[in-house]
Amino acid sequence: MGSSAAPDHFGGEGTYRTMVKACALVGLDAFDAVPMRLGENALYSLSSARVVVRVARSLQMLPDVQKEVEVARWLRDADYPAARLANVAEMPVVVEGHPVTFWHLVDVAEPKPSPADLGRLLRRLHSLEIPDWLRLPDFQPFARVAQRLADAPDLVATHDIAFLRRWLDALCDQFEELRFEFPPGPVHGDAHRGNLLRAATGEVLLLDFEQFCFGPREWDLSLSALYRYSLRWFTAEEYRAFVEAYGYDITSWTGLPVMRSIRELGMTTWLMQMVGQDAAKAAEFGRRVDDIRQGRFPRRWRAF
Repeated sequence: MGSSAAPDHFGGEGTYRTMVKACALVGLDAFDAVPMRLGENALYSLSSARVVVRVARSLQMLPDVQKEVEVARWLRDADYPAARLANVAEMPVVVEGHPVTFWHLVDVAEPKPSPADLGRLLRRLHSLEIPDWLRLPDFQPFARVAQRLADAPDLVATHDIAFLRRWLDALCDQFEELRFEFPPGPVHGDAHRGNLLRAATGEVLLLDFEQFCFGPREWDLSLSALYRYSLRWFTAEEYRAFVEAYGYDITSWTGLPVMRSIRELGMTTWLMQMVGQDAAKAAEFGRRVDDIRQGRFPRRWRAF
């Protein structure tokens, strides 16, 4: 397993080269690789091998990637409907400073997973018992935010970075005052419909275990409330279906506004990493910062 410093620019050309080298290390042929997504990670599908290759942004993410592999093995053993690791002996491999993992390619079917599917899967996930051999990290809502701000692209205005840092400091203080309704347990960390797939069998699968942790289950529930009440990405009917499937409505919890704001800060700094990719992402980052600064509700945000 080799490694070196990751390049500053996380883009298509560099991640493709990393993906090809990683495939060669584990005996896969990347001749038919097709890009699927470029965000926190770069994803490529190898249709002939029935594999998805996931390239992480930097070596700093190695602990999260290692945890992701362990969580996938736990969910497999628990017979929980989730993404499965590919049959590759060594994972993750590190190439050019990027941790790389390999996953089974799923044939996707319609209809797309619903908020009710999300509520049902979260209810089941939160009821699972964590095995003794799995050490989930404690919930750290701000860890990636601070690093993203420290590594902000040059295109981001200094006054926007300063504003987001002040907001981060305020939210850190507010988070310390929260009192949670549920006992801590396994938390997905990024529980939204984009991290679900409906397989050709009809089964809905949970994806993306990078932010898995041990912490407040309210964190997983807060995202759907944000989608309904701040972003309007859920209709009233969709949010009601989510609540009925899970069995609890987090809008009754007084700590939700703080959780919502922490979520929004994370979503904004996540997009900030990609302002150099195209004009649409740069414009959306500016819109998000402006909405937060002006206290504008509902937010005018677009999904990426």
